[in-house]
Amino acid sequence: MEFRKTIQAMQKLGTNVVDQARSNLKKEKKQTRANTLYNDMNYVVTADKTGVELQWRFGGASDYWDFVNEGVKGSGGFKGSGKMRGQGSPFSFKKKNIAKGVVLKWIANKPLKLRNAKGQFKEKTQANLKTAAFLIGRAIAQRGLTRTLFFDKAYNKEVAKAENKIGEAFSEDLLVELETLFN
Repeated sequence: MEFRKTIQAMQKLGTNVVDQARSNLKKEKKQTRANTLYNDMNYVVTADKTGVELQWRFGGASDYWDFVNEGVKGSGGFKGSGKMRGQGSPFSFKKKNIAKGVVLKWIANKPLKLRNAKGQFKEKTQANLKTAAFLIGRAIAQRGLTRTLFFDKAYNKEVAKAENKIGEAFSEDLLVELETLFN
């Protein structure tokens, strides 16, 4: 069976979900110039004799997009001001700090200006970067990552809008197939 109209409807759904999810990332300020998640998010529609399938692809962000979407509960134990993030998330940090090197690699590419306890700017030496990476990693692990639901919101909104159109497209494809069979 050819699913020409169904494929078109699914491609429209895929485009709309990706566009809305990218918009949500911008609103949540989770998008930057070199943002892999923003740039690599895509979809693929495949069809065979039995049906049509829509798959989501996240490219280089495939190992962490779900954490941005769902958030990550902190391990707790933080002092001072700060709100525990990631409430309602199925993920949580188990340790009091993030693995060595992860944050260091991240902050090395950021235009951060390091400061000392008095608020004066510090030089970006390797030792200062390591200290900043340790402190940032500990804060992230203890407080967690905010739950954005950037993809879930986009998916649910766009599927609700497209349900009828996909059903109509499938029924049109089915009518074409039945006409072909009976002629």
